Amino acid sequence: MRILRSSIVLVKKDDMWLLGYNKRGFSRDKWTGFGGVVQPKEDLKMCALRNTKEQCGLTLEKLEKVGKIEVKFAGVQELVQMHIFVSDTFTGELKETKADMKPGWFPGREIPYKTMWPDVNYWMPPIVEGKKIKGFFVYQNEALIYQDLNTDAFNNSRFPRPRSHVPVRGILSR
Repeated sequence: MRILRSSIVLVKKDDMWLLGYNKRGFSRDKWTGFGGVVQPKEDLKMCALRNTKEQCGLTLEKLEKVGKIEVKFAGVQELVQMHIFVSDTFTGELKETKADMKPGWFPGREIPYKTMWPDVNYWMPPIVEGKKIKGFFVYQNEALIYQDLNTDAFNNSRFPRPRSHVPVRGILSR
């Protein structure tokens, strides 16, 4: 199975969270954090910094890793590892860029979860509350069919697999 490593950045200022509205591509018509797939000769932080600059014009000065999620699409031989960072220290002018994302600020209590990927409903609220997370999510097309989220423990050790393998094994073998 191929593993795609990626980064997601959530920019924060006081109780406001910056998200990007995708006007085309895989996440079209959805609000997301800023980020993308790690390129050759690039580490996770470099990926996070580059994508944020390209997608909204901000230069991040500080990044804190707050989570890691793995996402699997049933029937696809690919696992996406998303490393989640929060930044509250940045410079630059916020702008809509050539990356086809329109940035927008939201109060923590008004994050547009209904227009985001369904897994975000599980992992972003704990991050907004200041917690760190690990999670595993399975999709059938755009429908979330399995989730396992841990907000109790976070470290850089090997990512734990879900405690209940039975439903996931059946899903992943399709």
